Parts: sequence; structure tokens; C-alpha cells
Amino acid sequence: MKATGHLRNKNGIWQMVIEYYDESGQRHQKSESTGLPVKGNKRRAQQMLEQRLDELSQQYTTALENRKVLFLDFMRDWLNDVVSFNVKSTTMTQYLYVFNNCIAQYKPFHGVKLQSLTPALLQGYYNEQLKAGLSPNTVRKHHANIHKCLNYAVRMGLISLNPSVMTELPAKRKYQGATACTPEQLQDILRLFHEDALETVVHLAVTYGLRRSEVCGLRWDAVDFDAGTIHVCHTAVMNKGRVLYSDSTKTASSNRVLPLTASMRDYLGSVREQQEENRRLFGRDYINSGYVCTHPNGAPIRPDYVNQHFQRKLKEAGLPAIRFHDLRHSAVYTLRKGGCDAKDIQAWLGHSDITTTLGVYGHVLGGDMDRLGQVMDAMLTQPAKAG
Repeated sequence: MKATGHLRNKNGIWQMVIEYYDESGQRHQKSESTGLPVKGNKRRAQQMLEQRLDELSQQYTTALENRKVLFLDFMRDWLNDVVSFNVKSTTMTQYLYVFNNCIAQYKPFHGVKLQSLTPALLQGYYNEQLKAGLSPNTVRKHHANIHKCLNYAVRMGLISLNPSVMTELPAKRKYQGATACTPEQLQDILRLFHEDALETVVHLAVTYGLRRSEVCGLRWDAVDFDAGTIHVCHTAVMNKGRVLYSDSTKTASSNRVLPLTASMRDYLGSVREQQEENRRLFGRDYINSGYVCTHPNGAPIRPDYVNQHFQRKLKEAGLPAIRFHDLRHSAVYTLRKGGCDAKDIQAWLGHSDITTTLGVYGHVLGGDMDRLGQVMDAMLTQPAKAG
């Protein structure tokens, strides 16, 4: 576009009158004041006009170039140049995996310009993923990233509307495969792992409902025997086959201080004594890692080892296969049976919102319906007071 314009005198001030066509071919005219008095400033005002016309021409050229951007290229750049600076490396790895192996593999997206992306195209992608066997919750996660990406395109002025808001998403489903062990079953599991490599890991998971990353990341400097507390503030997660140790937790609310129970105080005291004994036995070969859950040589226990060994041990004992994460569900069940309410359990688990606790563990937190029925029956059938 070649913008044109001229100067005019308005109340003794030079004003720029500009005419231009936008990328859709619409003609526009607008006036902008230079702020310069007419007398003695015509040359300077002309320079300002020419500079403004150049700016508009460059903006138009950029807009035309942006119209050529492909959706997949734009989303890839958004992930690498924007998202990567705002999420953890493990989360970024997951985002890129979904993009490279799912979104970028959907052939109808190939060659589609960002401005040409339609709700129908996106809906087709979601439907295709469901047919391929992905769960509704997983498809909703794919949508969440596409939605954020297109919202960014709107903020950048590249598209006027986000087409993903007009799609129909599958209903979110609650996870049905979780197993909540009874306190008696948990005691059996604790006995099974007595003197096992995962003994300390299982003890912490059963007692506190800690996530795998929180158990493997727990350091001795986070255990305060004097104050009687355990500070959940370190994590260990897997990323591309490597263990990433971090001084941050999954969310801000996951960073929490829990009471050191009497039995756990005694148990961890014995664990620390055993580590000191191992240090003497291994001598220079001992790894002074500072972690609570370690192998005899002091090396911290890896998160991937936890899952593998936990399943293998249950299978060897002929026990039903459950996930290690189900110990977290079991802790919720134990607390609930002990009379704790959902709000207290939320804090214990480190959830930021009570809705998360209810959404994930609602099947455990449902309460004792028989007891509630008995209360209601008693209230409705009790004799009326005289007077």
C-alpha cells in the first residue's frame, strides 16, 4: 500500500490528512495533528508527514506478510518463543510432544494459514483424536493449548476472533481407575515393603499422600525434628530419561509444611541413623546426596525406579496391581474415614483449590451416606416437643 497525504492549516497548527487502504481494500482517511505552529514549520511538518506515511506502509506490508503465516508454523513459534519461558522444562517437553506427534501430524492442518483456520477444521481435529482412542480429558488438554495459542494471535492483531471458542468439546470425565486402599490394606503394603529399597518412599506416600516427585525430592534439610515439621518444597521429576531436581513444587500451594507425626519422627530418625551407618560402611564410595529416600550407597531413588519396583514387588507378592499414585488416593480415604473434612484434606494434599480435591477424589470424599441417612431419619421421626 502506498499511503498518501497532505498538510492543512487548522487553527494555526499544521495537520496531516492521510488517506490509505487497509489489507481488505477498504479506503480510510484520518487526520493527525503535528503540534507544530504553521509559521516557520512547514518543512518540519512535511518531514513528519513523510515519516508517518512510511510507518503506515510498513504496517501494511507486515500485515500482508502475517496473512501468509501458516497455523502450524505460528503455533510452533509460539511454543518455542513464548511458552518455553513461562513453564517448566518437563511441561514444555509434554507440550512439544503433543504438537509434534498429534497436532502437526493432522493432515488437514497442513498448508492452512493462520487467518484461514476455522472452527470446523479444529472440530475435525478433536473428533479425529477421539476416534484414535485419546480420552476426552486428553483432547481437552490439546484444545487448551490451541486455544491459548490463538488467543495470543488475537492479542497480536493477527486474527480478529479465536475460532477455537466455537468448537464443541467432549465432556470431561472423572478418572475411574483410581484405587483407594483401606487402612488395613495399607498396613499390609507397609509390611510388604519392610526392609525393601522403597520402604521409606512407601512410608511417606502412605502417611502424607505425597506425589512421587515430592517423595523422591524430599531432602533432610526439609525435615525439622525440633519443630516437628516436614517442608514439602523440593521435587524430582523425569524429563527425557533424566531426573530433574528442583527447589520448586508443582504449584505454589503444593509448597506446604506438614506435621511430623510421632511414628514418622521415630521412623525417619531410624532412617537417618541407617544412612550414617551406610556412610561408614561405604566410606569414600558413599554418595552424600542429602536426600531422605536413597539406596544404601546414598544415591537418591529415581522416580522411574519407584514405579517399576513398586509394581514388580506387588506382582511377586500376588497382590492386586495398583499404581504408586493410588497411595495418594488411599491417604485421602484414610483421612476421610478418620473424620477429616475436604477442606483439611485439600491443605494436606497441597491442592490450590477445593474443586481440584473434590474433582479428583470425589469418589473417596463422598462421605458416609448411611450415617447421613440415619441423621435425617432421626430428625424427622423424633417426637414433637409439647407447647
